[in-house]
Formats: sequence, structure tokens, C-alpha cells
Amino acid sequence: MACEALISDWNGTLIQYRSEMPALERVGVAAFRASIPFHPLRAVRILKARGQLRAIRRQGRPDTDFDFIKDMFRVFNQKVVSGLPTSVVEASFDRYSKSAETQSMLDLRLLRLIRESHEEGRTTGILSAGYRYGIERVLTVAGYRRHFDFCEADEFRSEDGRVIEFGLNIYRNKAKILHRLLAERHLEAAQAAYIGDSEDDEGCFEIVRYPVVAFLAPHDFKLKCAREYGAFVPDSEASLREYLLRA
Repeated sequence: MACEALISDWNGTLIQYRSEMPALERVGVAAFRASIPFHPLRAVRILKARGQLRAIRRQGRPDTDFDFIKDMFRVFNQKVVSGLPTSVVEASFDRYSKSAETQSMLDLRLLRLIRESHEEGRTTGILSAGYRYGIERVLTVAGYRRHFDFCEADEFRSEDGRVIEFGLNIYRNKAKILHRLLAERHLEAAQAAYIGDSEDDEGCFEIVRYPVVAFLAPHDFKLKCAREYGAFVPDSEASLREYLLRA
């Protein structure tokens, strides 16, 4: 078995949401509710932040544009979550993870194949710019968390039970982090597959021997990665299973 590791992105790959915005919007709502009636100034600050975030989104920049993401998180961190009790954030992620809508967005085709790969002895993991706490909670509810050996993702930092900020450390750094993960687990890039859906995954496609474009990826991205990186573009669960069996 030449392919010994199967590493996957999260947003747009294992779940249909292409960004963390659905989860973070729930955090924002929870932050507002937790501010009423005892923290009126924080509630006003959150309402102002909501307007700023909407204004940024109306600029029409792509969700994957790094400057767009940084602008959104600057407002979110400074005006919404800074100083918020950690328990409020965790409870919000828990509700998001358990919701029928969130669970319906999972790509079970990939999750089933990852489960099979893990049971066959391959190393399986996630490398994502999403938030580890939420990712792991969603997978736990779905019954798949135990089929991943690791989840390398962003964190929200806290101190003394209060949130400091939501980190933004994985985006644009995936290739470097993938090299580290392979080294730490004594895996060769020539023995690894990576599954992704966006330009942030292209550096990982260049590293591994078995690049795979996610089912949920845009059509133009599939064509580009097949052409530039020789990435495999599965058209069904069966075709991807066959590819992994041959790898």
C-alpha cells in the first residue's frame, strides 16, 4: 500500500460550508444574547460590529481573499468576542455542531472513505484554517471523530476563562504546516494523499504524490488542478475508492 496517509481540508471539502462564517455568525448571536441585559455597552459594540461586517461583505471580495478575511476577523475579534466568556463560545459551537442543518452539510462520501482508510491502517487527519473546537464537535456528533488521527486547525485563544481572539494562523501557511505534520509522523510526501477544494490547498497538492480535488470544489478549480498538479478529480465515491486502492 503506497499511500500511507490521507489528509483533508475541512471547509468546502468535508463540509459544504466554504468558510467558518456560519459557525462564527452563531458565536456573534450568542455573544449578543449573553450581553443582555447586564452588559449593554458590549451589546451596542456588537451591533456596531454587525454593521461593519455587513459593509465589508458588500464590497464583493471573494470569501477566500486574504485581506477580506483579515478585515472580517479584525472586527470580529475586537468588537464581538474579545472578553467574552469562553463558555459562551463553546456552547455556541456545541449548538452549531448538533444542528440538523450543520450535520446535513457533511460530505458523507468522503467521510466514509476516510473511515475505511483509517480502518485499513492509514494515517488520517485534517489540516484546516477552520476552528478545531468546532470541527471536532461536528465530527463527534456525526460519529467520525475517532477516524481521524489528528486535527490541525486554528484555535480561539483565551485566558482566565475569557476569549482573547480567534486565531488566523493556518490560512496561507498550509504547505509549511503539512511539511511539519509529515515529519512529525515520520511520513513521506510520496506516501501521502491530500484532499482540498481551494487555492489555499494548492501548495499541499504540490507536496504530496496523490493530490485529490474534493467533490464539492468549483468546476473551474477541478480543471485547473488536474492540469497544473495532475490532481485526481473523482466523479463518484466509487471512483475515489478505486483510486485510493490503487495508490
